[in-house]
Amino acid sequence: MRPKNPSVWLLSPVLFCFALSACVRAHDRRRDREFYEETPSGYYEQEEGGRSASPGGPERLKGPKKRVLVLGFWNDTPVGDDSIGTFASEEFKRELELGRHVLFPEEKMIAAVTKDFVDGDRVQTTQLVREGRRFGVSAVILGRVSKITFRQDREEVGIFRQAESWVGVDVEMKVFDVVSGREVSSYKRTASATASTRVAFDEDTLANKEARTELAKEAIYEAVRKLIPDAVISLEKMDWQGRIAKIVGSKVYINAGKASGILAGDILKVLSPGEEIIDPVTRAFLGRSEGFLKGTLEVSEFIGTDSAMAVIHTGGNFQEGDVVRLY
Repeated sequence: MRPKNPSVWLLSPVLFCFALSACVRAHDRRRDREFYEETPSGYYEQEEGGRSASPGGPERLKGPKKRVLVLGFWNDTPVGDDSIGTFASEEFKRELELGRHVLFPEEKMIAAVTKDFVDGDRVQTTQLVREGRRFGVSAVILGRVSKITFRQDREEVGIFRQAESWVGVDVEMKVFDVVSGREVSSYKRTASATASTRVAFDEDTLANKEARTELAKEAIYEAVRKLIPDAVISLEKMDWQGRIAKIVGSKVYINAGKASGILAGDILKVLSPGEEIIDPVTRAFLGRSEGFLKGTLEVSEFIGTDSAMAVIHTGGNFQEGDVVRLY
């Protein structure tokens, strides 16, 4: 039986098309996720006589995985939908994690978002670095959806007309090195998405908020994928480092292990934490000086999911909080 309101009957095919396209796009994203989840994990392939980087193209980081804090992306556009920023940051983290590139701190501990560290056109680097140090990460990544543009073209004649909806987005990313206290890189990537439907008379498919949001998210997804190689290149510029968590006699425990990609037999150099450099006038955090070399450790066995025990190889006078890096 047809609905009493003829406009509802005429619009039902339109709503069905949008629902169908949304399902298809969601299926495509699930398919990508399943493909990557089936990919063998691990950065290294063991070879006789040492370690070699695992194949996989330029998007695989060398060395142990770095701990990275990705703050919630900021939807800085007139399109007032809080889910857009959340979607952008979640997709970014998912894509970065699918490549086995990084480790993330537990999400339940993270309350801050990108907007909290932006004042006008400036990033509050001092506060950002302190937040990164609080979580014990090597890098903090900020993100912003800075532009969303909608357009629609329709056929001029006919009761049911073909309508082409288009959206373009700009997504920005900044990567900060927590150790040096500086911005490593800044990128902006653009992407677009389209949807083709049949509409009745002068109906505007983009007048539907859910349809606009879904189409915008499709474009954001593509822009985020473009940012992943940029993020990986930026993280490669940074040295991996961990810390001494505890010392018991001659046994030294570090805050990195199997999950980070450390291997038994790895030699780690131990450095003092260095000193914070503060501008005497502005009191701004300028970075941290390089610590002095204390000696080396050799990884002997793993503890838990991501920690390891090491024995003293050379040097001494190690303390909890000292920095460790691959030799």
